[in-house]
Amino acid sequence: MNKKKLKITVLTPEFYNYGAMLIAGILKEAGYDVTLKKGFSQPIHADIVFLSFHSTIHLLKYKHDVENIKAMKVVGGPVSRVPELVFQNLSVDIVMVGEAEGNILKLMAALEDGFNVEKLRLVKGLAFEDAGNIQQTDHGERVSMKRPLPFIPHDISSEDIRGANVYIETHRGCPGSCAFCQVPCFFGREVRSRPHEDVINEVKAFLKAGAKRIAVSGGTGTLYGSNKFRNLDEHAFTHLLKDISSLTRPKNLTIPDIRVDLISPDILEALRNYTNGWVYFGIESGSPRILRSMKKGIKLDDVREAVELARKEGLKIAGSFIVGYPGEEEEDFQATIDLADELMLDDYFVSIAEPLPGTVLAEEIKKLPDEKNALFQDAEEYKRQGLSLAEERALKLMMDSFVFRSMPVPMTENLFKALLDEVKSQGEHIKTVTPLIKGL
Repeated sequence: MNKKKLKITVLTPEFYNYGAMLIAGILKEAGYDVTLKKGFSQPIHADIVFLSFHSTIHLLKYKHDVENIKAMKVVGGPVSRVPELVFQNLSVDIVMVGEAEGNILKLMAALEDGFNVEKLRLVKGLAFEDAGNIQQTDHGERVSMKRPLPFIPHDISSEDIRGANVYIETHRGCPGSCAFCQVPCFFGREVRSRPHEDVINEVKAFLKAGAKRIAVSGGTGTLYGSNKFRNLDEHAFTHLLKDISSLTRPKNLTIPDIRVDLISPDILEALRNYTNGWVYFGIESGSPRILRSMKKGIKLDDVREAVELARKEGLKIAGSFIVGYPGEEEEDFQATIDLADELMLDDYFVSIAEPLPGTVLAEEIKKLPDEKNALFQDAEEYKRQGLSLAEERALKLMMDSFVFRSMPVPMTENLFKALLDEVKSQGEHIKTVTPLIKGL
């Protein structure tokens, strides 16, 4: 294949995720004819299509769309952590396992003459089928955090991903061990941070392209510049925030997902001064037993102290909670309700435990009989609404959270219906992907 004649499409199914923009940017800088697309509504005219799937449900939701693509198909993204899962559900040619940036140009060189098994064997971080068997090459090394600018689409300003136009990456890796999280198993436990100037240049590029609201991602945001657990480089993080904020203005900068044990007064002050004034803590459960089962690595006193410090800084505080975790008993759930009530946060995010490919939780769910999984057990109070026990707990915590808030919100019929629809949507999603995980 001639590089100049080769047409490549990088496709994301629902929004322009950062990984897809990054891969497209690398290919573009290397001289390839690259198109970045969102969704399957428009015809695809390409020799190779890179599909960036970030959710397990995409393997089913877009199965027929993928089948209709008449090109060589390569899958990447979080679903690649378990390539067998991809091949079982999608008609594709190659899966790029883990971090694709370091091997993408080597893969393109191997595909110069089409699908050649012998050449593919020489590229690290690949999985492909050969004579009906899945072949997987050695894992590639952790990639450098130096990179070209992402391919930024012309309509980036119209994106709305939980309130932001784009989530930019400042670092990779997390030394935590949360059993439900893909970050350590996908990116490793060593923290690798991008050069300060590279992040700033990228922010400028997104703003120039029309983006206004930017979220800083990378797992736990405060780990930027650090390489050891509890050894934060506070200056690196706060300096980065200050410089990004000078470009976006504070109201347009969000820092999601912060551990309660990875903060300090200086960090919280920086969040107050340089961001929209919100801090998002991963609290997950009010039960010490469940926190240990989750391998969360925090104590309830850590949660209380973090909330108190953030409140003293005048920050708005949101907390994420997970219900329906394997082994969660009624007393564990009640402990979560009690903690949520005690904290009186400004916002609450409630999720049903989802087994993501490659995580410890996924391995636990594979071994757990459905009759012992709260997602498949009948609800006690809301059985008439068609809920499972896990969905019922999610609904109860969601409803109670509107009473617990610093500014309580009355429960109306419309709000109840919206919450009921939300838990049913979550439950349906996880009930659908659980058999896929258990079938491996």
